[in-house]
Amino acid sequence: MSVRGSLIAILTLGPAYGLQIRDELIARAPHRAGINVGQIYGTLDRLLTGGLVRSAGLTDDALPLYSLSPSGWDAAAEWMRSPERPDNPDWADMLDQLLVTASLPDSEDSVRALLVAYRAAWSAWADTDDTADTAAKTERASLFVTAARTAQTAAALDWLTRVGPELASGRALVRSARPARPRRGRKPASTLHADSE
Repeated sequence: MSVRGSLIAILTLGPAYGLQIRDELIARAPHRAGINVGQIYGTLDRLLTGGLVRSAGLTDDALPLYSLSPSGWDAAAEWMRSPERPDNPDWADMLDQLLVTASLPDSEDSVRALLVAYRAAWSAWADTDDTADTAAKTERASLFVTAARTAQTAAALDWLTRVGPELASGRALVRSARPARPRRGRKPASTLHADSE
């Protein structure tokens, strides 16, 4: 799953806290709706340790803010131009990269580069046969794997052809970061008590 790359791409919009980043990811890549904020914070911790993200202080109510380090900016730029696994493309990763990248301002060149690279990756992947040297595989199972690769590649290439021009237009999905904080829980007890007096 390319949550790591999605997070650093979203952070190109500026500092944000974990729940805000999660909500941005879901808004930009709705197929990731099941992702929880704990996974986001775990990934942010690994990005901090790896030096791609740094602390950017706290919100007014003490939530930690994250921003990109210089190497994080480089990693984000690379992620928005090249498939994560060009030798073994993944449908969900492709959606993450294309939808998140297309949702960012001034991303047309990056989206075009991703479209070209994913077309090449899917075409090359369909031509590989990693079952040929597995002795335990029967000839029939190998045929099923080949048929699955062929069908998946055809679907991916068809999707890229159909949505590619719109994604690369620069106007299909672009959105700015959400300035408003998501609502969380109820008011603290002291505020509720003060309101009732």
